[in-house]
Amino acid sequence: MIRFSTYKQFLVQPSSSEDQNGFSSNEMVVVIVSIGILTTIIIPLFIPVIEMTEVLIAEKYLLGAVRECQTGLVNGEDYPRYTLPPQAVGLGFISTRKFQFPYSGVDGECLSSSGGNILTASRTSENEMISIYSLNINVVTGEKTTEGYVPSWLDWWNGSFSPIIPEDDPILQ
Repeated sequence: MIRFSTYKQFLVQPSSSEDQNGFSSNEMVVVIVSIGILTTIIIPLFIPVIEMTEVLIAEKYLLGAVRECQTGLVNGEDYPRYTLPPQAVGLGFISTRKFQFPYSGVDGECLSSSGGNILTASRTSENEMISIYSLNINVVTGEKTTEGYVPSWLDWWNGSFSPIIPEDDPILQ
């Protein structure tokens, strides 16, 4: 009789949830596989957004340099200067997408012997040696030009620019 009651108690007694201290390996595999599938679908959709963000950051540095130079000229500075952008701009988790800022003339000086300093934001390739396209701006006049294969969505670069100093002002001559 004792043997039957122990066996019956074993079958009837439900297992308590207090004994489970974590997830089962099957549950973990399902979650990890689901995250992997979602990641492979979503990441390629964000690459154009990341590149556009990097272009906007590069434009901010270029236009900021123009504003600093033109403000210095308006304030009567003999040798106005602009703040040099960092030599590489990119979002850290995708290292192959970045801009570099070479310049013609003397670094940080608005005026050079050639009549203006051209600041460039160059989108470089994976090996950082070849420029895919460049956005150029004259830091004195604000004149914008492009070189290389510029993406079709980057049409704002050809738009109007509202400089501090008008183009026909004698200060720019």
